[in-house]
Amino acid sequence: MAQWGRSDAALPGVVAKSRFGEWSVVLAVAALATGAIAITALIAMPSDASPLLQNSATGFFAAVFFLAGPLAHLIGVVFGLMAVGRPDDNRVLGLAGIVVNGASLAAGGFMLWAMASTFGAFT
Repeated sequence: MAQWGRSDAALPGVVAKSRFGEWSVVLAVAALATGAIAITALIAMPSDASPLLQNSATGFFAAVFFLAGPLAHLIGVVFGLMAVGRPDDNRVLGLAGIVVNGASLAAGGFMLWAMASTFGAFT
């Protein structure tokens, strides 16, 4: 509908609100939940389980803790930083995502350092 000689196409549209803060928190929760599922699968597996099931659970655990988890947390930190820097995003969720994802990455790095520091200690 034209108004004052302008068509609707010339009117500015609604500015979309950025959702990087929400995605940062979602990635943190999803990575932590997937890690909990991987640990639970290893702990709850019976000792007489088939080798295929044992290898599948171990492979899932390794994929989550060494590839998918750190990647999700790293992307979550980046999304959190983007949310803090954008004026149209939720900064509180961005900061929460930075804290949770950063703490998870730091804990993983500390565990890798602790494991690496024991190399050669038992020889």
